[in-house]
Amino acid sequence: MNSGTRNTLPFSVKYCVILLGLILTFYVLVIGQSIFNPLLAAFIVALQVKPLCYHMEKMKIPRLISTILSLVLILALLGGLSFFFSLQIAEITSDINSVIDSFDAVFDELQQWASTQFGIAPPDQIIYLKNAIATLLKNSTAFYKKMLSTTAGFFSAFFLFVIALFFFIYYRSFFVSLLYQIVRAKNHSFVKKILDNVEHVVRQYAGGLFLVILIIATLNTLGLLTLGVKHAIFFGCFAALLIIIPYLGITIGALLPTIYALATMDSLWYPLGVVALFVSVQFLEGSFITPNIVGTRVSINPFVIIVGIFASGMLFGMMGVILIIPVLAIIKVISDQIDMLKPLGYLLGSPSSEVEG
Repeated sequence: MNSGTRNTLPFSVKYCVILLGLILTFYVLVIGQSIFNPLLAAFIVALQVKPLCYHMEKMKIPRLISTILSLVLILALLGGLSFFFSLQIAEITSDINSVIDSFDAVFDELQQWASTQFGIAPPDQIIYLKNAIATLLKNSTAFYKKMLSTTAGFFSAFFLFVIALFFFIYYRSFFVSLLYQIVRAKNHSFVKKILDNVEHVVRQYAGGLFLVILIIATLNTLGLLTLGVKHAIFFGCFAALLIIIPYLGITIGALLPTIYALATMDSLWYPLGVVALFVSVQFLEGSFITPNIVGTRVSINPFVIIVGIFASGMLFGMMGVILIIPVLAIIKVISDQIDMLKPLGYLLGSPSSEVEG
């Protein structure tokens, strides 16, 4: 079929072909998400590590050694974070007795309230509770199977992530050469420009996100220390780390310190203070911190991000939610360089003041 024939195709045919291609693409991605998610995460991390490898290789360090050192650094960072949070969780579990006592008092109050409101005597309430627990235990087998499957899937994905990260770093020149083999020689400079822009925008996003996490962790921790909440460093850092889940992360991170303050402190003003603190921090993060740090580096339409979060969460799970912003940034960079895709790049971009209203 020549180009003249393609150009005369009815719009409905073109639409069906494009729609079918999109459906097949997303179907393959969803079916293979256990493979694609770790590969995509490894690709994004490899872009961050590339400058470090480049500097080491300029110092005459062999690429194999520089790749191994970079990989060890990444694993050490992940291990350090895991160790830090493990220590903090161990300290929190040491307070479990006081937490249980607090919840016992709350449970007694609930019993009295149920007895007053519904006329259910405390012994009958215990019977209802036992029946509910028995029903829960009957269904617990499926829960534990799901938990074991999820754990096994996590370690498999992490192993694939590590292997892919090593090869993405070590064979980075090979993959670029492979791309040049696919594209015509006259378009090599165009491809190089796209690759440089993708690398730049992903690195800018990661650097901005790291700075935002650092600022939010500081604000959370100082606020919790001021309120007198124990383990403020853990709660503050954990909530800040959840910033990688756009819009929803800091809200999820606020639940733990709020519940902990409710269970361990002698006044309702403390958990209310925790809620007020995180609402204030979330307002600052969404209105000033992230737009001025990440927004200046990765300009993506907020509406597209929100839709992308829900769509990627439904299709690809939590990893899709975490990676959606850099993926959208990559798509925008590519779309901005290809004439046929420029409308898509315009849609993904943040609306300017000139077109508002």
